[in-house]
Amino acid sequence: MLIPLSEVLALPSFRAAGVQVLAGAPDLVMVRWVHSSEVFEMGGLLAGGEVLLTTGLGLHGRTPEHLGAYVEQLADAGLSALALELGRTFFEVPGPILEAAERRGLVVLGLTQVVPFERMVEDFHELVVRRRAHAGGGAAWGDLAQVVIDGRGLRALLDEVSRAAGCEVELRDRDDQLVERSSIASVAEEARLAEPVRGPAGVVATLHLLGGPTRQRRRVAGQAAVAVALELGRAGSLGQRPGPSQSLVSDLCAATPMSGTEVTDRLADLGWPAPDGRGWQPLTVAVEPGTALTDVVPALEHALRQVAGPVLVGIAGSRVVAVVRGWPRPGPARAALAEAHETLGRRLGSPAADTGPGSAAAALLVAGPQVADPAELGPALGTARELLEPARRTGRRDGVLLARDLAGPHLLAAVGPAAWARMAEEQVGALIAHDSRHRTELLRTLDTYLTHGLSKSATAAALGIRRQSLYDRLERVERLLGVEVDDADQQLGLRLGVLAWRLRTGIDPMVGFGG
Repeated sequence: MLIPLSEVLALPSFRAAGVQVLAGAPDLVMVRWVHSSEVFEMGGLLAGGEVLLTTGLGLHGRTPEHLGAYVEQLADAGLSALALELGRTFFEVPGPILEAAERRGLVVLGLTQVVPFERMVEDFHELVVRRRAHAGGGAAWGDLAQVVIDGRGLRALLDEVSRAAGCEVELRDRDDQLVERSSIASVAEEARLAEPVRGPAGVVATLHLLGGPTRQRRRVAGQAAVAVALELGRAGSLGQRPGPSQSLVSDLCAATPMSGTEVTDRLADLGWPAPDGRGWQPLTVAVEPGTALTDVVPALEHALRQVAGPVLVGIAGSRVVAVVRGWPRPGPARAALAEAHETLGRRLGSPAADTGPGSAAAALLVAGPQVADPAELGPALGTARELLEPARRTGRRDGVLLARDLAGPHLLAAVGPAAWARMAEEQVGALIAHDSRHRTELLRTLDTYLTHGLSKSATAAALGIRRQSLYDRLERVERLLGVEVDDADQQLGLRLGVLAWRLRTGIDPMVGFGG
């Protein structure tokens, strides 16, 4: 159940805490739960929609970069608001926290009076109980409808369905191609409940609840199917095909069997010239959650047309994808896409201006593998979309990445979180434990040293320390891990260990634990 943050702030315990709103807009935020924690690496432990209460103990001694990264983790996890008790660890909320929160649209609250966090959690729990008792059977529908009204996207809607049903949720198209799935941890059973999602022209997709067909889940499935249909219509994605461009994108991303000739014929109908041997470049873009995909489509089309000529752009699930003519080498491709990315950021940040200074919006543009055969465009677009997740989990939220830049993360992503945990523990676990206990920066030092090609002068400059301090750190790294860092046989394992840590936690080693 989602409750307006403004209503939460009116609870007796929150009023007693003397809440000050320091960033964000509480009137626009909904809350699923209230939680307290002093853990720095909190992002990976959240499911989204929480108010996080903290005294700031886990933030004490952190650098501005650490504090900014802390907020980035929380925002990525979908936190609704960060509430920091003032007077214990901090007398005022640190500037880097407020700056990052304003950038990400996260509400930050200052608690000026000491109130036990347990009392604040209990107050919220009682409010939820009262609301559910009052709403009765309509509670789930109200929560689902609110996600659609707020425009929070398809994944957020499936996450809300998962919470209501108590199991994982998948949305599959008419060809049983997975379109989107819930992202929060929940039950996934072999028994499942399937509910058709109907659009104006009939069934457009099927909602799968990965749990046994209980009465509660049947009710939720029926309500959720209607909410998903509304979301698909609102976002203009699966099931709504306003034109031939979106129709072709939908067919390519749904793995509809098409020959190369059929693809080129349909592109010709859209005004594309005959194939010229340059191949085809699939692309996908990730933007901030508050940016509407329907705004991204025209902005991306404009940006790519300036550097690549004909362009196909459309919405696939919760992502915007595109196809342009390929480039003969990675260098020209990177340069052209960097120019398109700059234009895209300006248009999303200030739609009326294409040139001149202004606030550019963050956008991560990922190029999938270039293909020579247009019949391979569908799978290549799928690969491009797959590459986005490891890119974002390794800290990339803006810029341009080619498929070759993500070879390592993509390979590790295929083996899953359990393998990431084993790899990180085996290769760099001793550094992670040491940094966490002693607030050192050994993991960051190792990552910087490997990134700079084992150049001690470049590493020391990047870390802002003296060469002798670097030597001392590297000696401790080798002693803790039992390896020689300059040994070529060890370097690949160490690189994979650091990468697995980033994939598992979403924490950049360049932030680390130091203070």
